[in-house]
Amino acid sequence: MRRLLNWLKISLTSLLMGVTALASASAAAFDIKAWEDSINREIKERYIPVELWAGVEWDGKRELKMPKVDGTYRHRTATYHIKGPADWKHPVTGQTFLVYERVNPGEEEVKLQLFTINGDQSGLGRLFDGRPGRDTRTYSGGLKFPLGLWKEGKSKWFLYKVWDTRETQRTETITIKQIDFAFQNTAHCLEFYWTATDRKITYDRHTYIYCPGKSMVSQIQH
Repeated sequence: MRRLLNWLKISLTSLLMGVTALASASAAAFDIKAWEDSINREIKERYIPVELWAGVEWDGKRELKMPKVDGTYRHRTATYHIKGPADWKHPVTGQTFLVYERVNPGEEEVKLQLFTINGDQSGLGRLFDGRPGRDTRTYSGGLKFPLGLWKEGKSKWFLYKVWDTRETQRTETITIKQIDFAFQNTAHCLEFYWTATDRKITYDRHTYIYCPGKSMVSQIQH
C-alpha cells in the first residue's frame, strides 16, 4: 500500500510542478443555460452532474459520465488539482474502477484522494485517501459529493467499508442546504452538509459549496 501511495505522490507531485496557473475556465465562459435548465425552482430540485464537482463545462445532458479533467482550482488559500478519469485497481477487492485523482499539496506532503461514482449512482465517493500523519485508507465507495436528482433540505446516505489497520463500516450522509444560489458573483452554486459516521462515532462533518466552472469554492469543517 505504501508503495502505491509513494508512486501516486511522485507522479502527481511532478504533474503539479508543471501547473503554474489555474486551468479551469471561468463560469462566465460556460453555457449558463445548461445549469439553469437543471433546476426546478418550484420544488427546489436540481440535477447535479459530475461536471459540477470536476469544474468543467456541462452540455446539459442528464447522464452520469466522467468527463476528461486536468485542472487546478482554488478555495480560500488552498489550491487543488483534479485529473482523470483513469483505471485504478483496488488493492483490497481487486476490482478495477474508473477514478479521478484529486491532490491537495501540503507544506510537507501532498494529500491524495481517488474518487469514483458510487454503486447507487447517488454521488461520488472515495476509494483511496493518503495524507500526512495518517494511515493510508482505502474504501469500497461512499457519498462525498451528490449526483443526480436532489432536493433542498433532503438527505441521502450510503453505507461503505473502510480499510486502514482493519476493516470497518461507515455511513456518509449528505443534506442539501441550498440547491441554487449565487456565491462570490457566480450563479447556480450548490451548498450541502456532509457527515461520516458509524453507529457510535461522528468522524467528520463539513459544509461544502461548489460552483459551475470552479469546483469546490468553500469548505468548512465543523
